[in-house]
Amino acid sequence: MLIKKIVSLFLCLSMSFIAAIDNGGENTLDNAEYLGSKYFAGADARCSTQGITNDGEYYYTTGAVVALGFSGLQKIDIETGEVVLQNTNAMPKELKKQSFNHLGGCTYFEGKIYVAVEDIMRKHPCIAVFSADTLQFTGEYKILDETVQPNGNLPWCAVDEENRILYTGVSRGGEFVNALDIDTLERIEKRPIEHSLYRIQGAEFYDGLLYISCNDETRVKHVYSVDPESGEIETVLERKSGTNSVEAEGITVRTADDGSLLLDVLDVINSFNCALRTYKVH
Repeated sequence: MLIKKIVSLFLCLSMSFIAAIDNGGENTLDNAEYLGSKYFAGADARCSTQGITNDGEYYYTTGAVVALGFSGLQKIDIETGEVVLQNTNAMPKELKKQSFNHLGGCTYFEGKIYVAVEDIMRKHPCIAVFSADTLQFTGEYKILDETVQPNGNLPWCAVDEENRILYTGVSRGGEFVNALDIDTLERIEKRPIEHSLYRIQGAEFYDGLLYISCNDETRVKHVYSVDPESGEIETVLERKSGTNSVEAEGITVRTADDGSLLLDVLDVINSFNCALRTYKVH
């Protein structure tokens, strides 16, 4: 009990310290407004190191610490920022037996969370499905063929709800996105984009566009929009992460009361802390 209290106190102090000194989040383009950050520490942070999505009421986040064998899913109340549910042993046993060890980006669709999963050798990318109510594995998964997702790299997935399409892509070097049938997870087509984007860590589909978060190797990180029909790419947001060591991760998209676009982006600050930053795009 004493150890638990000490750990809890350490995490609270760590989170308070990070919040006090963190100078990340500021945007560098005039079209956006930085609204602030929500900080997570300990298990809450470990469950928020990869992807994020939302259903309008809750955020859903994924996390992976491969060195510790950790894979987590988390459900967060959007209004209060409170963690309401966690699954800190989220990697399904069936996938563990096949050497899968990394939960990546995620996307919400019809009460389910679709998660990009990678294996230890990064040869057999997979989409696994979890219940949004319980955060438990539904038993549904699909290992993608290497011709669909080359090099075993699957950092993100994003659903177009209206057209029932799940988009996927690679982290770097890919001048394309894959369009998969959400019901079968079979590829419909490979769609070209204007040029490759560097170190894509997360994406979300909203109103006809993919919003993509990139982990640039400087303290200025970028969010781009990609039209999966035309392939056109535009810069939506340039933002300051605080230091070069901060790692930009997943992104989700919401609508503000005034109709403006809200972008929520995860930043991993260090091994114990991460920040969920919100921007309003005018």
